[in-house]
Amino acid sequence: MITDKTPTRRGAILVMDSRSALPAVRNHSLSGSWSKLYKVDNHYLDLSLKLEGAEPLLIGKLVTAAQVGGSARLMACDGGLLQEVELSASGMFRLPVPAAGVYHLEMSLGEQQFVVRSVDVY
Repeated sequence: MITDKTPTRRGAILVMDSRSALPAVRNHSLSGSWSKLYKVDNHYLDLSLKLEGAEPLLIGKLVTAAQVGGSARLMACDGGLLQEVELSASGMFRLPVPAAGVYHLEMSLGEQQFVVRSVDVY
């Protein structure tokens, strides 16, 4: 029997965006910083944009019932790979962002892949 080993690729669904929260609820020193929560199947991705020194930084934590190894890749809109990191044992990652713009974030978890389109950094 032949099995298809092609990874499943799904689009992440935005569940929460801090930019739509009331100003009293938000606590960001950088006007372009934000926190977003995404969902794909039974996985949640808590993703934040922070400023570390003068460099924007994407900080993420994958929350899932069963931790599996994986990686996070920051992609240019034209599909070019900019950064790639392995997820820590707790599902966390940090990706420096080269410049302001719009990017894609791809996550690989074993045979499953998902993508967060339009990660905006301003």
